[in-house]
Amino acid sequence: MRIKSFLFVVFCIFLLTIFIGTAWCQAPAQKCRSELSPLKKTKNAIIEDGGMWALFERHKVFRQESSKAVQLDFKVQQLVWLLDYLCETTEGVPLNELAIYLTENLKEKSKPQFKEELIILGKSEAEIDLWFVFSDISLKNESRKLNVGTICNSIQKALPLIHQYQNLAEEIEQSPHTKQIESVNNLYQRIEQLESSDSYLAQALLETSQVPHWDIDESTGGS
Repeated sequence: MRIKSFLFVVFCIFLLTIFIGTAWCQAPAQKCRSELSPLKKTKNAIIEDGGMWALFERHKVFRQESSKAVQLDFKVQQLVWLLDYLCETTEGVPLNELAIYLTENLKEKSKPQFKEELIILGKSEAEIDLWFVFSDISLKNESRKLNVGTICNSIQKALPLIHQYQNLAEEIEQSPHTKQIESVNNLYQRIEQLESSDSYLAQALLETSQVPHWDIDESTGGS
């Protein structure tokens, strides 16, 4: 009877360990998404209404400078997207379709053999070499880890910039003035500076920029 009780306790501890371990693995990503949620809501509220560009187009004094508003809208969306990318890839970057296609073929063939096949399909050597580099990078990034606390720090750095974007949009809506064009330029530069100086944001920019244009059979216009 004692043995059965002991085994039951051990079994319960085992199940509890699995449960805690699973919850702990899920918690970092959930914490990251929770931290990012206010930024996404603020950004979406403005962008869905046409963004800074719509405000510039609405007021005659700004229309000739609307390209600057478009650039700021893009930069704000990029910043939030990069942070979202970091949250979703804390445990590694999943292979995309191109990476899967390349890695599966390279399991069975050497690079020279596979390269010959791709040349027959109409791919240039330069394009193939770029694909092979991407394949190697993808396998490396698939298992790379990120510190959620560091991502949350990046989110906190971005928060005042998104709030400034919101406040500036409200100011232009209520009391448009040409001096706000300079505020748009300054905010753009501050976001750009954050993306280049923050190590994780810079890493996200690099990783996402390494995905090449691709179309295996040239029939769908690329990916």
